Amino acid sequence: MFKSIFTFSFFTAISRISGLIRDVLIATVIGATSLADIFFSSFRFANLFRSFFAEGAFTTSFIPLYSAESYDNKKAFNFASSVISITFIILVIFCLITQTFFPYMIKIFTPGFDQNKFTFTVTLSKIMMPYIIFVSIASLIGGMLQVKQHFASTAISPIILNLCLIISLFLPYIETPAHNLSIAVLIGGILQLLLIIFSAYKLKAFFSFSLELSNEVKLFFKRVIPAIINNCVIQISVWIDTIMASFIPNAVSYIYYADRLNQLPQGVIGTAIGTVLLPMISKRINDTENIVKIQNKALNIGLILIMPITAAFIIIPDMILLTLFSYGRFDYYAVQQTVPTLVAFSLSLPAFIINKVLLPTFFARGKLKIPTMFSLTCLGINVILNLLLMNKYQHIGIAIATSISTWINSILLINYLTINKMYKLSQALLLNIVKILTATLVMSIVLYLSNYLSAGLFFDRGLARIVYLVTLIALSVIIYSSTLYLIFRGNLNNLKYV
Repeated sequence: MFKSIFTFSFFTAISRISGLIRDVLIATVIGATSLADIFFSSFRFANLFRSFFAEGAFTTSFIPLYSAESYDNKKAFNFASSVISITFIILVIFCLITQTFFPYMIKIFTPGFDQNKFTFTVTLSKIMMPYIIFVSIASLIGGMLQVKQHFASTAISPIILNLCLIISLFLPYIETPAHNLSIAVLIGGILQLLLIIFSAYKLKAFFSFSLELSNEVKLFFKRVIPAIINNCVIQISVWIDTIMASFIPNAVSYIYYADRLNQLPQGVIGTAIGTVLLPMISKRINDTENIVKIQNKALNIGLILIMPITAAFIIIPDMILLTLFSYGRFDYYAVQQTVPTLVAFSLSLPAFIINKVLLPTFFARGKLKIPTMFSLTCLGINVILNLLLMNKYQHIGIAIATSISTWINSILLINYLTINKMYKLSQALLLNIVKILTATLVMSIVLYLSNYLSAGLFFDRGLARIVYLVTLIALSVIIYSSTLYLIFRGNLNNLKYV
C-alpha cells in the first residue's frame, strides 16, 4: 500500500508543483483583479462539473464494479465498453444543453458581478465546457488502470493541463490572458484523455463502443446518481462560498489562491490515499477486519505527512504566500488579505485526510446515500456559518466555515462506521497520533522561533525569499523527523504497526 501511495503522491506532487508555477504566473499576469475574478469564476465553473463527474462520481461507482468483473476479461471488457460509451453520449448531450443555459446558471452563481464581468464570464465558461467530456472519460479509463494497480498515468495527466495553461501565458493574447487560459483548459483536457488512452492500450485495458445494458451497467448508473448528488453537495458548498465572496471586492481571488495552496497537500496526500484505497478495499469487500487494518495504516501515513504541513501553513503563511505569489500585480496587500484565509483553510487538512481514508469503505460497499446525507448536513451548517461569520470576518469567515463543516463531516463518518462495526480506531494508532502531535508541536515551536528571530534578515528579492523559505522548510523537516526518531527510540519501523 505504501508503495502505491508513494507513487501516486510523487507524481501528484509534481502535478501540484506545476500547478503552483501556473498560479504564480497567473498571479503575476492578472493578479487579484476583476479579470482574475472572471477567469477564476469561469474556471471554477468548469471544475464544478468536472468534480460532479470526473472526480468521484464515476470512479467511485465504476471501480468497485469493474474490480468485481476484472476476474473475467470478457465481462470486464463488455462492462467498461458499455459504461464508457453511454457516459460519452450522456456528457455530449449534457454539454450541449448546458451551453444554452449558461447565462442563467452563471447569474445564479455570481450575482455580485456587474454586466461586463457577467458577459465575459459566460464567454469563457462556454469555451471551457467541452473539457468536462474529455476528463470524465479519462477518469473512467483511469479507473480501469487503477484496478490494475497502475496509478502513475492518472497522477501525471493533470500536469498536461498545467503545462498547457503555462504555455498559453507566453503566447500572443487572443484578446486577453483569460482567453488564452480558457482555450488552454480545453486543449489540456483533450491531451489528458489521449495520455490515458495510450496507457490503457499499453496495459491491455481494452474497450470499444457498446450500448449493451447489462445488469452491472444498470447498477453502475444506479450508483452514479447518489454519487453525483454527493459530489454536487460538496461542490455546491464551494459555489456558495464563491457566491458570497463575489459581494466582497477581490475576495474570489483571495479565496482562490489560499484554496489552491491548501489543495496542494490535499492532492498529494489525501487524494493519493483515497485513490489507492478504493481498489484495495473493493477487492476485500467481504473481509472487514482486513479493511479496518488498511484504514488504520492509511490514516497513520496520512497524519504523519499532513500534520507538519498544517503547522507550517498556520505559522508561516505570510512567508509562503510572499514567496509563491507576491509578484507582478499580486501585491503585498493581496498577500495580507490571503494569509488569514490560508490559515483558516489549513485547519481542515487533518479532517480532509480522515474523510479520504473512510469514504472508500462506503463507495466499495455501494453505500453512497450515507455520505451524501452527511454532506447535505454539512452543507447546511456551512451556509449558516457563512452567514454568521462573513459580516464580521469577510472572506476569512467563509474559510473558517469550510473548515468547521469539514471536521463535522469527519466526525459523522467516524461515528457511523464505528457504530456499524466497519471501523475501529486501534490503540496503536491512537498512541501514534499522540506521538505525531508531539513531534508536530516541537517542530512548530522551532519553526516559530526561527522565523521570529530571523525576520530582520528577510529580503524582498525573489531569490532571497526562495532561499529563506526553503531553509525554513528544510529545518522543519529535520526537526520533525528527528523528534519522531527520538520518540520511537530510533526505530521508525514502529510507525507501521497500527
